[in-house]
Amino acid sequence: MRLGLVTDVHCHSAELARALALFRQHAVDRVVTLGDTIDGFARLNGAAEVASLLLEADAVGVWGNHDFGLRGDVSEKTRTRVPQVSLSFMARMHPRLVIGDCHFSHKEASVDPYDVTQLWDVSDRPRNLVERASNGFQAVPQRWQFVGHYHRWWATTPSAPVEWSGSGLLEFEPHERYFVIVGAACDGWCAVLDVERATLQPLWCGAADRETSTEGE
Repeated sequence: MRLGLVTDVHCHSAELARALALFRQHAVDRVVTLGDTIDGFARLNGAAEVASLLLEADAVGVWGNHDFGLRGDVSEKTRTRVPQVSLSFMARMHPRLVIGDCHFSHKEASVDPYDVTQLWDVSDRPRNLVERASNGFQAVPQRWQFVGHYHRWWATTPSAPVEWSGSGLLEFEPHERYFVIVGAACDGWCAVLDVERATLQPLWCGAADRETSTEGE
């Protein structure tokens, strides 16, 4: 199974469209979004297009802190300013998502996805990330965990961080557990997770005037 992973789109429809085109090239079986797809706070330009693209792709996924207020029952005030197609898309999103032995959430699995104050904590210093990953490993049994939120590439096993920051292919060791942060789509990144081959391939989906690369930032 191949999964196309996209996170932190923040209404950036052009980057999302390029990511979905890459997923088609790589023949992914499912598109998974890791939250903050539609920015309900800072911007709504592109919200309808983003939602339409993901609905057309039959994407599944989770909500994040920026689109927290758009899931479930939303206020009438919100309905008047957010495109209906965006709300229809957000109605499909989950607090967490499990596919096989993979756990997907906007932040580490120990965070309560119904508590927006926990979702908003953005500290990503290496020491904090190790602690967050440790909490995630304890929270759920799945072998691989994937999150967004932090706008960077990063990975660790329960024993130590992996020497990888989005530069090239990440190969998962057999019988090892992993916690992986996926780079943000609004920064020009997406990824293809090949479950059978146990690999994660970062892909550049940013502006066309930049040379295609798997180099992390």
